[in-house]
Amino acid sequence: MLQIYEITTDWANGLQHLHLRTMDAIYYYLFGATAVLFIGLGWYLRVKGRKELQQQAELEARQMQSNPAVQNTVRKPSANPEMLRLQLQAYERLIILTERMGLQNLLSRFDVNNTNAAQMQQQLIQTIRSEFEYNVSQQLYVSAKAWDAVSNLKEQNIFIINQLSAMISPDAPALELGKKVAELLAADENASLQPVVSALLRKEAKELIQG
Repeated sequence: MLQIYEITTDWANGLQHLHLRTMDAIYYYLFGATAVLFIGLGWYLRVKGRKELQQQAELEARQMQSNPAVQNTVRKPSANPEMLRLQLQAYERLIILTERMGLQNLLSRFDVNNTNAAQMQQQLIQTIRSEFEYNVSQQLYVSAKAWDAVSNLKEQNIFIINQLSAMISPDAPALELGKKVAELLAADENASLQPVVSALLRKEAKELIQG
């Protein structure tokens, strides 16, 4: 009987160790898959966003070379001091807009403790769209390239929020969505177009000042 008990105990211990090794493998797999997903999403967003800006710049360059009349559509410094003031004010407002549409900035403005992920998703997207629409008239005073860049930033941030929200349960705490955003930005600091768009706006504003 003692021998049977020892064999049974060894068999049970073996099954337990096998179960633990299997669970460890599953955890490692899930962690690795999540990390790969974040890195892949960050790479996709960075390449997609910058490629769109590059394609827009190349298209404008080709249009200007083939049709001199297109040059007149490029925003230039105005000889009218009042118009120049409005142009610089528009760039200033759009730079502030890009900061306010930044994902980390958005999350810091909401209470993530008393809402779920689905509600937070809706609030973030609604805030981005509202702030963008509030500043839509500023496109009258900036270049088409600058306005397209701001529009791309809006669409990219909405895309990020929707993609990350799809990775968690709608009823999960809003904090989980915040963590996903933070993890994505930590995995790839270039995942967001915000620094690129802000740099473009500052560059064009500086060119206006210098004349």
